[in-house]
Amino acid sequence: MQYPVRRLALAVPGLTSENRHAVMEPVWWPEAMPAPEVTAAVIVGMLVLAAVVAVVIVRVVVPSGVRVVRVVRRTWERVSPKTTFGKVFSIFTLLFLVAAAPTLVTLVDAKGAIGHVAAGTDTIAEMEGDTIEFVDSTGVPRPSPDRDGDRLLDGWERAGQTPDGVPLPGADPDRKDLYLQVLYGDGVQPLSESERAQLRDIWARMPVSNPDGSTGIALHVVDERRLDQEVRAYEPSKELIRNRYDSEHLSGAECVYYQTTFADITHPRLGGRGALGGYVSIVDGTDTTVREGRSDRVAFLTHELLHNTAGHVEGRTHTRSGWLSARYDGTEADARLSQSTADDLSDGFEVGGYEERRVCGA
Repeated sequence: MQYPVRRLALAVPGLTSENRHAVMEPVWWPEAMPAPEVTAAVIVGMLVLAAVVAVVIVRVVVPSGVRVVRVVRRTWERVSPKTTFGKVFSIFTLLFLVAAAPTLVTLVDAKGAIGHVAAGTDTIAEMEGDTIEFVDSTGVPRPSPDRDGDRLLDGWERAGQTPDGVPLPGADPDRKDLYLQVLYGDGVQPLSESERAQLRDIWARMPVSNPDGSTGIALHVVDERRLDQEVRAYEPSKELIRNRYDSEHLSGAECVYYQTTFADITHPRLGGRGALGGYVSIVDGTDTTVREGRSDRVAFLTHELLHNTAGHVEGRTHTRSGWLSARYDGTEADARLSQSTADDLSDGFEVGGYEERRVCGA
């Protein structure tokens, strides 16, 4: 990940802000190197170490090594520059290469790994700790009748709305539907038409079975709202994730629509967090990099929505591969649904007891 100068988040009630020291790298600085200040400190430290090593070598010479030292000295006198400056420069160069080169290589490798994470040439995101599980999270039975298992009653889907008038455009009682509200923190760009199409295509291609014999899930982005405040965090908390899942933002669509907030997540490897078997998630909406025909934030959103709808898969929060794996590298191999996740979703969406009893009012 690159390290731009970070903005100072406004002190808005309910807003999590994270102020981090950041070093701006000049445009002339090689991308493979750490920040200039870090590199300079390493070089100075290695020069000091080289000087100490040189003193130790000169001062602590056992008698048995004198002859070796004489041979080395004669050889050195033959190959080294004749001037005192040249000799000193050669000694420091040799010691620096021996002592500092491995450290610099390690730093370059570390910076390159971080760059790969940001650029998508390696791991996009490590999402081992991206799940939120609320108390009383045991899954509860689905409402009935609900043939396709999307937790929307068949009568609602046939009518195209809930009894309270919450719209369900394109609903089908024989094919799973997922309705999504997206909130955008201040400064975050809204989903493009291309990204909406990517989302619909990803979910439609999932090997999840439906009563009508089809496969896939119909994802509907039904509501998008711009927030009047910046939403920014290093590691989003439970409160930040769920404090907008209310009637003020959903207009009565609680426990009908899923909600995600596109925020500025400053953690270098965390692409989002989601509630296991819940209705809420938060995604790094600033990462619009496109790879393999998908933007990173579309991939992160897919991952978090799967946490919402699938909950635990075989007793675990993540699968070994596929969309729900703890590491997603952006390749086609990972842009798929594992069979265990597909089986869970074919049986119906998961919702935890917390949502049913505390949020949905059951």
